Amino acid sequence: MSQKFLELGIIAIFDTPSPDGLAEIMMLQNSFIMGGRLDRYSNWRLDIDHMTYEQLLELGERIGYVNTGLKEDEISRCVKKVNPSIIKELSSRSPMVLEKKCSICQDDYEEDGELGNLDCGHGFHVQCIKQWLGQKNTCPVCKAEPVGRG
Repeated sequence: MSQKFLELGIIAIFDTPSPDGLAEIMMLQNSFIMGGRLDRYSNWRLDIDHMTYEQLLELGERIGYVNTGLKEDEISRCVKKVNPSIIKELSSRSPMVLEKKCSICQDDYEEDGELGNLDCGHGFHVQCIKQWLGQKNTCPVCKAEPVGRG
C-alpha cells in the first residue's frame, strides 16, 4: 500500500483481512474521521469490560481512593438543620409526605433529634448526612449536587 493512501486514510483491501487487520482498518478509519490524528495513547487504555474481578480489584488498589466529598465548611453551608417536630406539625397542615426513617442509616427519626435537609428537599439525620457528604458530593436519594465545584 502506498504512503499516499495511508496519509489519506484510504485502505485498499484485496483479500479478506485478519481480525488484527480489521482492527488496524478501524483505527485508520477512525483517524481519518477524527481529522487524521492517530491516538498516541491507545496502548495505555485499559479494557475494563473484559477484566476479571481479581484484575479489577488489583486495579482499584493501584489507583487508590479518590475522595469526591465536601469539606466541613461546605457541608455546613448546604445542610440546614431542622427539628422533626416542626416538620410533623407542618405536614399535618399540608399534603406533604414525610419519611419516617433516615434513608442513610434506616433508623427512625426521634422527636428530639435534628434533621439535616438539603436544597433538593431530602432530609436525613444531621450526623448521617454530614458523614455522607464528607465522602460524596451528592444527595443519597436523588443524586443532586448540594454544592457545585467551582
